[in-house]
Amino acid sequence: MLLGVEIGGTKLQVGVCDRRGHIVQLVRVAVVRRNGALGILKQLEIVIPPLLAAHRVTAIGVGFGGPVDSPRGRVVRSFHIKGWDGFPLRRWFVKRFKLPTIVENDTNAAGLAEALVGAGRGRRAVLYSNVGTGIGGGFVMDGSIQNGRFGATEIGHTRYFVRGRWRILEELSSGLSIERGKTTLAQSAKYYGVALANAIMLLNPDIVVVGGGVSLAGERFLRPVRETIARLVFEPFRGNCRIVTAGLGETVVIVGAALLAAREI
Repeated sequence: MLLGVEIGGTKLQVGVCDRRGHIVQLVRVAVVRRNGALGILKQLEIVIPPLLAAHRVTAIGVGFGGPVDSPRGRVVRSFHIKGWDGFPLRRWFVKRFKLPTIVENDTNAAGLAEALVGAGRGRRAVLYSNVGTGIGGGFVMDGSIQNGRFGATEIGHTRYFVRGRWRILEELSSGLSIERGKTTLAQSAKYYGVALANAIMLLNPDIVVVGGGVSLAGERFLRPVRETIARLVFEPFRGNCRIVTAGLGETVVIVGAALLAAREI
């Protein structure tokens, strides 16, 4: 068995999975942002030991909500929770739980899950993007995450000149920006559609899979996203890919993290 862990800006999820990504036990708790990284680590110390006691777990995969230095297992930065910058997350897990651990960006992990066992299964080039507390992207080609140093496909940090200044997509389209009244669902869909159109023109994927809390609004969000993409995308690429919702729902990150852990042992 494998342990998949999602460390996000609003929730913490830990799941025991088999090698095919099937979840046999799941624990989900809310993140208290004001408690910072230390608060989340304390939550993990409470949640994980009972799962390890109940199952024969051989490795841990962690999907972290922010850029990571995956080869070194370190957090580069969190844009939503204080205290994570430079944190040696893999070393902390190994020290606490005595199991081999891999650390990856949460959206990359989610993209891998959707490409292998979710909505993108059977497609060669899968672009995944989540619209939740923040906005992320992951590109999977032939079953492998296409990555660079400290990540890649950072759709949420692409920039747009709006109302006289440069702003990142997360300020214009994320769930947090909607929650704080900085944007509406309709405005979010418009800017997100522009971002995906640009990503499609760069990557030309076979399918685009959209996940995250905002995507749960369904066609109220996705219809204007698709309409914006159809209007803006490079004409020869029109019709090359479908825009679909994630098939694995809220568990997508822990499934992807577990599948990554399976490759490490």
